[in-house]
Amino acid sequence: MKYLLTKRRQFIKGIGATAVLVQIPFWQSCKQPVFQGILPENQQKILHQILNLLFPASNSSPGIEQINAEFHINSYLTDPLIDPDEQKNVINGIQWLNETAQETFKTGFLSLNETQQNEILQNILKTSWGESWLSKLLTLTFESLLLDPLYQINTGEVGWYWLHHQPGQPRPKSEIAYPEILSRKKEQVIITHLNQL
Repeated sequence: MKYLLTKRRQFIKGIGATAVLVQIPFWQSCKQPVFQGILPENQQKILHQILNLLFPASNSSPGIEQINAEFHINSYLTDPLIDPDEQKNVINGIQWLNETAQETFKTGFLSLNETQQNEILQNILKTSWGESWLSKLLTLTFESLLLDPLYQINTGEVGWYWLHHQPGQPRPKSEIAYPEILSRKKEQVIITHLNQL
């Protein structure tokens, strides 16, 4: 697994921020903290540990705390504009992973050591639901690396610095940030110049 993580980091940096940007829908993050009432405490702890295993901090790269990945995922889970089935799949995956740990080691995921936890991740990666679920978690984590700090993610632009990413201009302002910007579509305003934003 350590070898896979090293290769994954090299891959991410190798493709550059541009390739990642093309595949990431930036509008999926809300601005307000939404940790309360989304996941039960045990599931939140499992999510935290999974994210740390998928994207561990190192001397040369930020971890999930620095990019605030958990906040972004919780925002995604409460966003009324996201498909509820997609949100449910993220939540169900946490439960299914914990059930897999129970079936394999007769105890919950959080009771396992790191080697056993990585074994569980490798096992579910071989299933269609596991591959899809882990891919979704990584996509949301990559978004956390690249979102504007306006969304309370990518704190201090740490993800941008790590990827050597230059954000697009103009940067979002609170009045034209997601989800407020979507109301502009309803206004049927034709924007002919950036100064109108």
